[in-house]
Amino acid sequence: MMDDEDGETIIADDLSVDGNENSNNNGITSAEAAELRYAKQRYRSWMLMLIISTFLCSVLIASVKFFAPGRFYNEDGTSTYDIFGSGDNGMGNTANQRRLEQTLDYLVTREASDIITLLPNNTMSPQYMAARWIATIDQHRINIPKADGTTSKDEYPFLQRYSLAVLFLSTGGLNWVYRLNFLSGTHECAWFEPLRTDDLPPNQGYAMGIWCDKNPGTLTERDRDDNLWESSIVTDVHLLPQNGASGTLPSELRHLRYLKTLRIYNQQFISGEIPSAYGFLKNLQVLDLEGNQLEGQIPSSFRFLNNMTLMNLRRNRLSGISAEAINQMDNLLALALDSNMFEGKLPEFNLPNLLGITLSDNVFTGEITNSMAGLSSLQLLALDHNELTGKLDVLQDMAHLTHVYLDNNNWDHEINDLFFVGHENITHLDISNCSIRGIVPGHFFNFPKLEILDLSRNLLEGDLPGLAISNTNDTATKLQYLSLHSNNITGPIPQGLSKLKALKHLDLSVNKMAGSINEELGELRGLEYLYLGNNNFSPGKFPDWIRNLTNLEELSLKNINLNGEIPDWIGELAGLKLLDVGKNFLNGTLPDSMGGLTKLWILMLNSNNLRGGIPSSFSQLKDLETMLIDGNSFEGNTAPICQNRGMDRITHFVSDCASNSSTYSTAVSGSIGGWADPVLAEIECECCTLCCFDDDIFCNDDEWIAHHEGAWQSGYERVYWNFEENGIISEVTDAYDTLAQAWGLP
Repeated sequence: MMDDEDGETIIADDLSVDGNENSNNNGITSAEAAELRYAKQRYRSWMLMLIISTFLCSVLIASVKFFAPGRFYNEDGTSTYDIFGSGDNGMGNTANQRRLEQTLDYLVTREASDIITLLPNNTMSPQYMAARWIATIDQHRINIPKADGTTSKDEYPFLQRYSLAVLFLSTGGLNWVYRLNFLSGTHECAWFEPLRTDDLPPNQGYAMGIWCDKNPGTLTERDRDDNLWESSIVTDVHLLPQNGASGTLPSELRHLRYLKTLRIYNQQFISGEIPSAYGFLKNLQVLDLEGNQLEGQIPSSFRFLNNMTLMNLRRNRLSGISAEAINQMDNLLALALDSNMFEGKLPEFNLPNLLGITLSDNVFTGEITNSMAGLSSLQLLALDHNELTGKLDVLQDMAHLTHVYLDNNNWDHEINDLFFVGHENITHLDISNCSIRGIVPGHFFNFPKLEILDLSRNLLEGDLPGLAISNTNDTATKLQYLSLHSNNITGPIPQGLSKLKALKHLDLSVNKMAGSINEELGELRGLEYLYLGNNNFSPGKFPDWIRNLTNLEELSLKNINLNGEIPDWIGELAGLKLLDVGKNFLNGTLPDSMGGLTKLWILMLNSNNLRGGIPSSFSQLKDLETMLIDGNSFEGNTAPICQNRGMDRITHFVSDCASNSSTYSTAVSGSIGGWADPVLAEIECECCTLCCFDDDIFCNDDEWIAHHEGAWQSGYERVYWNFEENGIISEVTDAYDTLAQAWGLP
């Protein structure tokens, strides 16, 4: 409950904050709660046994000291107290014993923690250990409030320090990689360490740990009377991510009633439920618990968090959500719930100030209802990777949308030249892999702020809107990423594409496009990714204009009727990581200059008419992970590839290296009856992962399509190579999250 006079948080442990009279935060019954109240009454009589129990506990502590090593810090930050050590850690001191008695007596009377965690038979609980530390080991020697039910100026400083000590111990702080000065003898406002990164000057860093404010601006009248503003008050808890934390989130943080920011994210081994008591942190503005293993419900008590502006609970295992509770957060600007285990219909939020919401990667079903239009200020909407169906008409009236991610659902919608008309602020639009029907709307290419347009893996038909593209203002367009692959688009590559000067990513592959390949593409000097494969283009030589695209990292011209030789200038494209010209009619030998493509990871030359040997310059291709050269007429051996690689084995290497005695396709093994004539290998390969016979059409018959399926979570950069039928080969770059940048929030 809340004390109306001064806003102090008072939690009754035998009643849940959700109002369920038959259960509490610990899942115990009313009868058991009554027993706890009786236990509280008996508690003072147990204090006489404390000295004896402390002696007995020392035996238990000795038995676990090797399994839970940890040390607490002195005020000087160097010497330490070992709480599991052989010394008495101050317990042999009568004054310290009395301080521990007073501490436990106050915590029980104040109901600062669950009573069970403070009983003498539970000395290994984080709460008991924190009490022992603050009473007997802590060099700060903070005043212990009286347990007579009266309030005093000692109360809040004590609860603040105790709550943070419990946080440290509840999350395995003894095993943190960086202790952030927690449990040092200094004031808790000094419990932080600077994290220096390359993007900051040498004398600057990010403070990770505890942040304080001497005047947070939200002090109660009583705290002002107690001169609490003269002390430092904790307003931010920001634990270092990936710091080895493990355990559960303690409910004791509810005592930090001036807390504005709570960030405990990317800890991997933080599990359990979000404490309902956090609903009483009425000054909380930012809650970031991303990337843990939290499960259960988002507490309905969160309806009290009226000052919340950003709530990030993404990448957990949460399964329950109360839209009614979240709708009480009038000031909420950003809500991230993606990558959890929510299911059922979309929650009907009514948050007129909300700027961004992510519900991706869950199991939401059904349609978008008209209630979505109530999010009148919404700019970022991420519903991708669910099982949603129905129409998208309601989005037409949401005029402020800038980032829209609807991909990987089952929408029943047909787009035309009226779709999203008037949405001039659209920056990202991803409706890929959704069975969308219709055409590619021409007005998309005139959106002045559009950077990402992904309509791939749909059922779109017709020609590309050449006239609209030709009328594009080439000095104003910001389109960088255009992916239309795997549709039924017909016609030629339209004139005017060269006006899309900002393009870095162009994928028109796996369609039904025809005609000659437009030379204007050579004017797109910023292209890094060009995929034109699997279309019906007219037969022709290797396009000479590609020579101008010196920024290319990926080039796919698979199965587009190329003939002639691979040009010698191909070696000038030194940044190439993928080159795919498979399933064409290329002939001649491989140019030595290809050995200069030292960044190549993927090289696919299969199913052509290439001949000759493997150039010795290929020994420089140290990063190759996939190489397909089968279905050609190569000779000699693959020594330039196989030798001097050590343990760096190629993941996929296929050539025509099969003979009677080698590994060969089972589809052919029975087709050459009795092996009457010897079958010799066309090329020798000691490091190939698959050997084919020269004319075996069933060997290595996979498509090997290496599309880049962009995702907003990784900024539409490639994160890994994925060849559908052959799986992920390797990560290319670390994914980075654009959530904060998109929202313009910290």
